[in-house]
Amino acid sequence: MLTKVLIVIAATAASIQTASGATDKILCYYASWGANRPGDGKFTPEDIDANLCTHVNYAFLGLNDDGSLLILDNATDIVNEGLKKVSALKKINPNLKAIFSLGGYAAGTAIFTAVSADATKRATMAQSAIEFCQTYDFDGIDVDWEYPLEGDRENYITLLTELKEAFEPHGYVLTVAVAAIPTDAAYDVPAMSNVLDVINVMTYDFHGSWSGYTAQNSPLYASPLDGEWQRDNLNANSSITHWILSGADPQKLAIGIAFYGHAFTLTDASQHDLGAPSSGPAPAGDFTDNMGTLGYNELCEFHKDGTIAWDDVQKVPYMYDDTLWVGFDNPESVGLKAQYAKDNNLAGVMIWSIETDDLHALCGTKNALLQAVHDNMK
Repeated sequence: MLTKVLIVIAATAASIQTASGATDKILCYYASWGANRPGDGKFTPEDIDANLCTHVNYAFLGLNDDGSLLILDNATDIVNEGLKKVSALKKINPNLKAIFSLGGYAAGTAIFTAVSADATKRATMAQSAIEFCQTYDFDGIDVDWEYPLEGDRENYITLLTELKEAFEPHGYVLTVAVAAIPTDAAYDVPAMSNVLDVINVMTYDFHGSWSGYTAQNSPLYASPLDGEWQRDNLNANSSITHWILSGADPQKLAIGIAFYGHAFTLTDASQHDLGAPSSGPAPAGDFTDNMGTLGYNELCEFHKDGTIAWDDVQKVPYMYDDTLWVGFDNPESVGLKAQYAKDNNLAGVMIWSIETDDLHALCGTKNALLQAVHDNMK
């Protein structure tokens, strides 16, 4: 079992005060390529617990040059019926919403810039989205544009407005994934808040191996090691505060929760506290195959002998195992983020991404992270 070390430091972050409302949304991104991972890393649509999510965002579809939606992996999405299987989850939970997520980090910004700037392409995108929803029995789309630039601000909100107007007769949902900190140059936040059903705030990737020292992936609050700019920007509480102060209705915001951690190689295994020197990213995991990140499932399967420390200021754990250091989330920290959403009257939480949860209960509970989120949202 993982050894747990408690590091107690008094936390002094203030909560955002808002009017009361329902905090009930659990928006679960499902990375479809999880179905093709080896061994215990394999996670198919049938493995999704339909009763623990309110929305399943199927990642990812793309856009053609004319604005129409594009299937990116025909084998996974169509031949192996990934889309059909996600839609079928609604038979288990009739209240579940199946959502197409368009874009993602790898898609870049150019295609969205081109489509949003052209009225014909915007209309094509809206019509294509409706047709896709009808064909595959989905309930809407999520626009994951990473990231709109200064020149995209007006076109971005025009695109979202036209999509929502086209969707309204059908009752389709429109959500977006956005940067942790809103920039006025790229985001018209009040207009977005008026148009969208949910704004999924990516409150993670605040630190990684690029930092040169160990730091948390998704801290809820600021660290005493942070400088002024970091305290104001590189934690979930600051991010949500920025969005609200920029004009977002809290009831449209979902705080992001990461089911993975950023992984570092320690320069010296004996120096393993926060802020310890790092020589770079840790090697790729057996399942996620990405240097510098590890899924929660990989920590459970391959690093049970590591030591977990709890950071009581940032309200997240970290793990060290020889020269490996990982800032991640566990059931306790994701539960605190769900509680934060309730305390601050947010729409709910967004998860990236459920296929790296502990499907096989190697840390003790099947889908422990998602279960903790669900339990704390009650």
